[in-house]
Amino acid sequence: MVWAPNAEQKPLELVVTGEAESWLPALRQIVGPQLLHARRVRSDHELLEVVRAGQADAAVLDDESPWDLEVLPMLRMIRRLDQLLPVVIVTAHTDRQWMENALQLAAYSVVVKPLELEPLLRQIHGIMLRLSQMLREK
Repeated sequence: MVWAPNAEQKPLELVVTGEAESWLPALRQIVGPQLLHARRVRSDHELLEVVRAGQADAAVLDDESPWDLEVLPMLRMIRRLDQLLPVVIVTAHTDRQWMENALQLAAYSVVVKPLELEPLLRQIHGIMLRLSQMLREK
């Protein structure tokens, strides 16, 4: 079963940064607003406020966003606010230690740059499947 909002469910709220922002028009066309509401966040403060307010169901974070914090410390802060939020990290890092650190912070996944549309769609689909399963278990 795939994430399929009904009258009681809202679209998946996805926040994105960096390279994923360029795919927002395609996501809106391919996935559609009934299933996905994707928006960019412009600062680390905005991201944390969106997470704190419960306005995000998932996030795609680029480690090259020009913010005050790097992506792993940002993920650590997100985990303090929401331990279950699926977070996909987009990075140029390929070293094992960096990847392990990201996964220890419970990143949903790590995608190596450049971010292409198909891998992004697979990540979103996987998140929708996971959330759908969690909702069925409630």
